[in-house]
Amino acid sequence: MTDNISFALTLPPAFGSAYVGETFSCTLCANNELSADSERQVTSVRVDAEMHAPSGINTLEVSPADQEAVKVDPGESLQKIVRFELREEGNHTLAVNVSYSETTVSKDQSASSGRVRTFRKLYQFVARPCLGVRTKVSILPSADSGDSQSRAARYALEAQLENFADGTITLETATLNPKPAFISTSLNWDAKGLGMRHSDKPSMAPRDVLQIAFQVEQQKDGPGKEVTKDGRTLLGNLDIQWMTVMGDRGFLSTGWLTTKKK
Repeated sequence: MTDNISFALTLPPAFGSAYVGETFSCTLCANNELSADSERQVTSVRVDAEMHAPSGINTLEVSPADQEAVKVDPGESLQKIVRFELREEGNHTLAVNVSYSETTVSKDQSASSGRVRTFRKLYQFVARPCLGVRTKVSILPSADSGDSQSRAARYALEAQLENFADGTITLETATLNPKPAFISTSLNWDAKGLGMRHSDKPSMAPRDVLQIAFQVEQQKDGPGKEVTKDGRTLLGNLDIQWMTVMGDRGFLSTGWLTTKKK
């Protein structure tokens, strides 16, 4: 709030829960609370925002993006929407800057020179993990009967998912993106031939745990396996998408998953 004019930017004191993998979305309302008969006018209003995340500061796109600053009449408001994909846990701060010109208009409609005013609002919240993921890789017997050097390697990749959120979520997809040396087969609700419907997608209440699995098989004539310095074979990474009961979507991607150290 400024000293001489009732021009405020308001947001609720708390946003509720914010989770990594989801999109933070917020409407900013800059309200001109002057009376209709006030001698002062508010023009050239601009709203800018940035998100202070643990890894650094991100300038946010404010929409609709007006090419010019606008006038806000008494009793009206300027509304903007900002969105930000939450990719890391920890404290976040939404910083909003408002600038405008204040002009005094006399009874004969002559205007005095305008004064540029600015103010800044900070809103803090914590981003928490929505899904916990634990993985395990087991070696499967080879389907080939040739010599051991030419056999295609096979693995079972299992993942345990736990819902850390305060509400129920529905898993939309769980995909293993294999390295070029491998192909993967889902053993989950989306496996081919099971005739699953949209309503069959698994729902997870808070603290529910769900097991998913994939078969990973080396391509016979494909590129060679990628191996880390300590002898681990790189298999791929998991992409998981979910939806909350309010229709908000979330996304999580793991790092590269590997076999056990030799």
